[in-house]
Formats: sequence, structure tokens, C-alpha cells
Amino acid sequence: MSSEDQGVVWSLQGFSKADEFLRTEFPISREQIRQLREVIKPDPDDPWMYLCYDVPLEAWPAVDAILHCGPPDPGLDYQTGAYAAE
Repeated sequence: MSSEDQGVVWSLQGFSKADEFLRTEFPISREQIRQLREVIKPDPDDPWMYLCYDVPLEAWPAVDAILHCGPPDPGLDYQTGAYAAE
């Protein structure tokens, strides 16, 4: 990866539409984000997935194979996300 990704933390985030306080977060490593780019296609100008991307349920088997995060919670919607490390 380029030096551009230094200080970035990626995660798989789950959000509930029914309860704004119900959230989950699962860490994603740099190697895993490389693999996820093949499953969840980022915008061409965002190769390292700094933006948020929806994770469709039909992609979950591939996402779980990469992240080993287990089955999705049926009450949550999932996205990848990135933020600056502290």
C-alpha cells in the first residue's frame, strides 16, 4: 500500500434503522481491505475504500470468508468504513 493509507483504520460497521444506538464494528486489516476490494467494488477514484460502501447480504459469504466475522445480524445494515487513527 502507499504511504497515503498510513494512519487509517478500516472497519465493518453495522447499523440498526430501528434503534440508532444499536451498532457494531468489526476491525478490517490492510490485507483484508485489499481482498474486500474484489468483493465490494470501490469507486475508481477510491481504491483503498476510504469512503463508506454498503455490504449487500448476497456478498456476505465472501465477506465472512475474508473477515471471519460470522453471520450478519438480520436487524442491521452493514457498510465498510474508514477513519483516521488516533
